[in-house]
Amino acid sequence: MTTDPDFLNKLKDWRSDEGWREFHRLYAPAILAHARERGLTREEAEDVVQTTMAKVSAHITTFEYRKTVCKFRTWLNQVVNQRMLAIWREKARSRVAEQAWIELSEQMEEVMPTAGDPRERSEVALRLLELCMNRLRAKVKPRHWQLFEGNVLLGLSGRETAEKYGTTMSNVWVVRHRMIHRLRKEWLALRECPFE
Repeated sequence: MTTDPDFLNKLKDWRSDEGWREFHRLYAPAILAHARERGLTREEAEDVVQTTMAKVSAHITTFEYRKTVCKFRTWLNQVVNQRMLAIWREKARSRVAEQAWIELSEQMEEVMPTAGDPRERSEVALRLLELCMNRLRAKVKPRHWQLFEGNVLLGLSGRETAEKYGTTMSNVWVVRHRMIHRLRKEWLALRECPFE
């Protein structure tokens, strides 16, 4: 199904309530369903719909419909996916402190993917890192995970971690080093055999 150029011209006239109602009726449910199918909550999916509507209204006047260059649906899909990606990034940042992500990515630099779009690489790397951490957490002693989480993920210093969990700073550093080493191994294993 192609988008009717006359319909797009209606949208370009911001005074056309009929055009915008029709646009919302046609596309809002599809955008909402797409976002929900990709794992977003109802609220997040509704945010995608609202942000998409706002972006379309802001940029539709400059959109040139040329079927061979850029279809409207392709452009709209890009707007929707950009907002979904932004939501995933926001969620990921809240789960793993920014400093922890920087530190872990530096430690794992040699095994991180290097090809492709940098934003996509970053998103994929973050999701894979979270998966690796979940796999690692299930395999290690709870006490070791606790020290690693406090020092690396929560950003506590070695001294603060040692005091909080009743151990020595040297033990914190040993656990940290071993956990990062095991995290690298998990990453490589995931790249080699992702479904094990």
